Amino acid sequence: MKAGVEYHNGMRAQIWVHQPKRFGTALQYATGSKNHNVRLREMALDKGLSLSDQAFLREDQTEILCSTEEEVYQQLDLPWIPPELREDRGEIQAALKGELPKLIEVKNIRAELHCHTSWSDGQSSIREVAEGARKRGYKTLAVTDHSPSIGLVNGLSIERLQAQRKEIEKLRKKMGDTLLILHGVEVEIKADGSLDYPDDILEWLDIVIASLHVSIRQPRSQVTERLLAAMRNPHVDIIGHPSNRMLPDREGADLDWDAVLKVAAETGTALEINANPRRLDLDDAQARRAIEMGVRLAINTDAHHPDHMDFLPFGVATARRGWVTAADVINAWTPKQIKEWLKN
Repeated sequence: MKAGVEYHNGMRAQIWVHQPKRFGTALQYATGSKNHNVRLREMALDKGLSLSDQAFLREDQTEILCSTEEEVYQQLDLPWIPPELREDRGEIQAALKGELPKLIEVKNIRAELHCHTSWSDGQSSIREVAEGARKRGYKTLAVTDHSPSIGLVNGLSIERLQAQRKEIEKLRKKMGDTLLILHGVEVEIKADGSLDYPDDILEWLDIVIASLHVSIRQPRSQVTERLLAAMRNPHVDIIGHPSNRMLPDREGADLDWDAVLKVAAETGTALEINANPRRLDLDDAQARRAIEMGVRLAINTDAHHPDHMDFLPFGVATARRGWVTAADVINAWTPKQIKEWLKN
């Protein structure tokens, strides 16, 4: 039985009711993309079976019931394929070869490397953010408030940045070894391609995220070159929300992604998957291309309040759709590994 539901906000949902012994085929059918499911049906036909959300059906019209998804894939001589990969983007071929990736999981994340505090446009003190990170089991936290050129977010002048360092040093002593606190910044990539702080300040910081916020409607060559210049700066470690899109209303910058990924790989600059559900930037397709080219990724929540760290599963889900493993993500590293990477 199926029923359709339309919510007050216009969103629609379907309710499917199946017997438990048919849950496997129903769940697989509902979570696979159209193209993925077509491939499975083709494989079933090769075995003299037809496949629906109800069951496998033999030529003599008898059924093979599957109560779990694993049984569905086993019937086709396949290992279970995670739902995030069911897009007909090579996952069936990889499964047949035993080469499905071990996808990253929320439990693999040990660090938050992009967050804001009340020093700029965040809603909480550095200590409150640190406590939120420690509560979630993180071992590393980077405080990365905004640089000054975007006035609306109360960005930090060099003098305020230096004052913030003193507060962070005091908190480091109180936290001890329970949490590595990095003093960083989200530095603006300005319209002319320059960065919002001089190099000596960027070098002084523990970690630097460079981001586009302004003039993202510049021609492709111009906006791309701004990003490339930032990545070529030896003090920039991560590019935050690379296209600066805002779902569902604002498209990201028209970037030359081939050039962006090439330079990210050459310079060792990590690209962020911003886990805020209004960003999810990089998207899954870009994330997959990135890891294929050897680019490191960072999955950050861009938290402006400790509660925003709970956005993490959205970023991890995006990464999983991009075939990303824990080995591809710097947030899965230990504090020692992160510090060593930042020295390079």
